[in-house]
Amino acid sequence: MKTFFISFITILFFSASLQAEIVAGVFQTETNEEGNYLHVKFGSCSKDKSKTCGTIKTAFRKGAKNTSYENLGKLIVWDMIDKGDGQYANGKIWDPSSDNDDGSKKIYNSKMSLSGNTLSVSGCILIFCKAQNWTKIN
Repeated sequence: MKTFFISFITILFFSASLQAEIVAGVFQTETNEEGNYLHVKFGSCSKDKSKTCGTIKTAFRKGAKNTSYENLGKLIVWDMIDKGDGQYANGKIWDPSSDNDDGSKKIYNSKMSLSGNTLSVSGCILIFCKAQNWTKIN
């Protein structure tokens, strides 16, 4: 019985240490050239709780809240896998400000890095990459 109890505690402790870290909170994107930016709410993905997803919570146009923004509530970051030490990879990020020539969404393979209140996000399609630093506001 004692051996079983020690084994159970060891497995419980070991499995807790392997739990994926999920980015949580609201982050503000960088302001674009028109003065627009987003607040993105991060948490566990609904389909896989071990991955991080981000949803557009609020949009701002030239500093004022834009309640009619058509992409409110949509995923902008999804399926980010915790790689440890604040690094996330193998996810996707959508750029709602530009579409492909055929009108489809521009979706990049993405990775993120969290350091303090700064979330560095980057995404690439083939050799074309974009990157931003998002600031935690909540």
